[in-house]
Amino acid sequence: MKTKLLFTLAAALGAVAILWMGIDFIGANALALAVTVVIGFVYVLGLVELVQFRAATASLREALLDSPGDQSLADWLQGLHPSLQNAVGQRIQGERVGLPAPVFSPYLVGLLVMLGLLGTFVGMVDTLQGAVLALQGSTELAAIREGLAAPIQGLGLAFGTSVAGVAASAMLGLNSTLSRRERMQVTRLLDRHIGSTFKEHSLAYNRQQAYQAMQQQADALPRVAERLQAMAGDLEHMGTT
Repeated sequence: MKTKLLFTLAAALGAVAILWMGIDFIGANALALAVTVVIGFVYVLGLVELVQFRAATASLREALLDSPGDQSLADWLQGLHPSLQNAVGQRIQGERVGLPAPVFSPYLVGLLVMLGLLGTFVGMVDTLQGAVLALQGSTELAAIREGLAAPIQGLGLAFGTSVAGVAASAMLGLNSTLSRRERMQVTRLLDRHIGSTFKEHSLAYNRQQAYQAMQQQADALPRVAERLQAMAGDLEHMGTT
């Protein structure tokens, strides 16, 4: 419950930062607005993947908390999220494989920062070009001040894309960490169940059972040999009689 609350709060803070910067860019800087829209789109993509990742984790937790009962392992695995069925089945059978992790979110965390810096750099180039035009257009100090006012204001707006990108990256990174931590906790719960509930499905357990059966057969061989020898003696005695 605490993880879910932190996840929701972090997602909301990242979205608010993007919307706040986007609203400031409306009617003021079309390029910065376009970059902010791209940042918002990438942020939503990352959140969608993490929401699906957490849903898969929740399905595994619920399946582990509910006793499998008389279900076979294949039927129990069908109740899990499709992305976890193969990995969980292999782990139960004794293969030390890791459960799937988010694929795109780690890349998107860095991409958000790069998009914010890209918007800032493009805005700085535009600002410098405007400053050059202002300085070349007039030699009067008042005119130069008026000409530099708009480029400097645009520079402030350009840095807003970095604010949106860094804030979105930080919140998406936090949510990614929370999601992986939640998956790690469920993996530990799965390992405990593998040693108890799913013990009979483990390859190591089956090998141990087969070894014990072979050992019991080996222990029984001397007794069988003695009985066969006694039967042979009886048959020989009967033949003599």
